[in-house]
Amino acid sequence: MKKIMFVAMALLIGLASCVKDKQYAGITISNMSYAPTAVTEYSDVRVSATITSFKAVTAQLFYVTTEESTPVAMTEAEGVYSGVIPAQPNGTVVKFWIEAENGENTVKSQTMEYEVGAVAIDYSVLRLNELNGHDKFIEIYNAGTETVNLNGVYIEKDGSQNWVGTSNVFVEAGGYLVLLSEDVINPDDPQVAEDFIFHSGLSAKKNVRIQLFTPAGETIDDFNLTNIDLNGEAYGSVEAPASYSRNADGNWYYGDATMGVANIDGVNPVLGLEGGVTPPEPPTPEPDYTNLVLNELNGDTKFIEFYNKGDLDLSMEGMYLTKDGNEEDIKWTGDATHVVPAHGYLVLYSVDTQADHPELGDNMFFNSGLSAKKTVRFALYMADGAERDVFTRGNTGEWGQTISNVAPQSYARTPDGGDWKLADPTPGEANPATGEDIPQE
Repeated sequence: MKKIMFVAMALLIGLASCVKDKQYAGITISNMSYAPTAVTEYSDVRVSATITSFKAVTAQLFYVTTEESTPVAMTEAEGVYSGVIPAQPNGTVVKFWIEAENGENTVKSQTMEYEVGAVAIDYSVLRLNELNGHDKFIEIYNAGTETVNLNGVYIEKDGSQNWVGTSNVFVEAGGYLVLLSEDVINPDDPQVAEDFIFHSGLSAKKNVRIQLFTPAGETIDDFNLTNIDLNGEAYGSVEAPASYSRNADGNWYYGDATMGVANIDGVNPVLGLEGGVTPPEPPTPEPDYTNLVLNELNGDTKFIEFYNKGDLDLSMEGMYLTKDGNEEDIKWTGDATHVVPAHGYLVLYSVDTQADHPELGDNMFFNSGLSAKKTVRFALYMADGAERDVFTRGNTGEWGQTISNVAPQSYARTPDGGDWKLADPTPGEANPATGEDIPQE
């Protein structure tokens, strides 16, 4: 339900951002993202966006690695368009954008970029998930939200390396990788590639240690069965009836074999284990509200735009705006529907313009005017009253005084999140890279 709510909110933001004037192009591009975010030289990068239009629309993805752009056709499924940028060498900076066309108008999205190899892969989301000494397989599970390339990741059995991942080996988010022992592989059978074979046996009735390591040699996970006899004392047999299998609680149990699919929770825990029973969970990233800023104010069409510089969506629930230094006179308060997407925008309009925006809900308007020719101070506060960001024009303390008229231009951070300048209005879209100094008199 939360994901649906976020998509709906992003669509609402997209509609608000495109209503500039009577020249609305009839196309919105929102929810633009790419995956994986940790891009390696082996990664094909899938770019996706929600595109809506009052007419049939086609879309192309453009990417630039040197000087000329390369177009990629995008495919559509339920309003989400996607295209793939092929893998690029390490160190390559890839800039990309989307252009959508409906026969009458063409809309270009914001330009995004990534650097190949710039972000470290998070191997902590990997875990040993099932070990089977009968069919002799090792299963690895990816508990993260991104596909992980296992190039250089390796496994040791009883202290000796028996498998090393190659650039051809990936584990999708929420997915499984199954490796088979060379003991059960027919060397003349081409059905199993060498990349998916480990070079040792695997017993169901002996002490055994299976360790998973990062390419740098750091332990990711550790199954260390040092006293298998305890299982014989408790269950009448030391031999695993099928697999050593991880339950949903993260601990090891005797379980049914479920090669390549979700485990079925077992009843009897594996006794005699030491070390690494439960791998560390990856930390949940905390939202960083220093990434949320006032990004553009316009006294002509009377809107205020927020921008999120970070990689996590930020809720504005409980945050509020004041005007002209009066902290008691709150002009707008955010609720749970006000979410600024990562590297995205949220646009509010003055209540004075509500008749011009019938498509917006009442919570998308701030209760004040906004002039292009007066001194003004707008401040954004956190729910706890801490000041998050502020815009001022004119002499401090003398608000509402008539000065030079800058209409139709905006007070805008150039580029997004940068210094305040005077620039052409771009509600809900990327601000210009540069602008003019804002006149203070």
